Amino acid sequence: MRFSTLPVLEHPLIELRPLTEGDMADWAAYLNLPAVYEHTSWNAPSATDLLVHEGSHRSGEWDAPMRLAIALRESGELVGTVGFHSVSSHNRSLELAFDLRPSHWGLGFASAAARAVVQWAHHTAGFIRVQATALPSNHRSIRTLERLGFEREGLLRAYRMVRGVPGDFYVYSRVFDLEITEGSRP
Repeated sequence: MRFSTLPVLEHPLIELRPLTEGDMADWAAYLNLPAVYEHTSWNAPSATDLLVHEGSHRSGEWDAPMRLAIALRESGELVGTVGFHSVSSHNRSLELAFDLRPSHWGLGFASAAARAVVQWAHHTAGFIRVQATALPSNHRSIRTLERLGFEREGLLRAYRMVRGVPGDFYVYSRVFDLEITEGSRP
């Protein structure tokens, strides 16, 4: 996606910012924790594997994925990420993805960050459909999506490989009215 601005998160404790090379080791560390790893389709990423996401907010491609850091306002410490992949400007749709360090679960950080980027994508670029997938075991992400007004559309059988095994995923969506913000271009 090409955007001239980044989403603004009005939250007293966290902010959204571009991912930096310095974030990658921390991100990889918590993605590889069993409590996170078992509920995702990540394949034990290293900091080097994650470098493709650094600077993704600056992509000049219309349908490029984008990932942002969820960071503590006071220290700048990375506590999670949020963004989009499977972007289709032609269809005005994209897929939401987010993750959070377990020490910050239950504080509303994922909900606040996801809400900000979903609203921003709709109002800034006119995206109409935002979807998300979750493994059936990922109860925290499922609750977050439902809190954000996403509706479960069904079960996608053998949808995505999960460490070499076809995994079933629930698919959720949030669909906005066709009216888009003046001046936006999907």
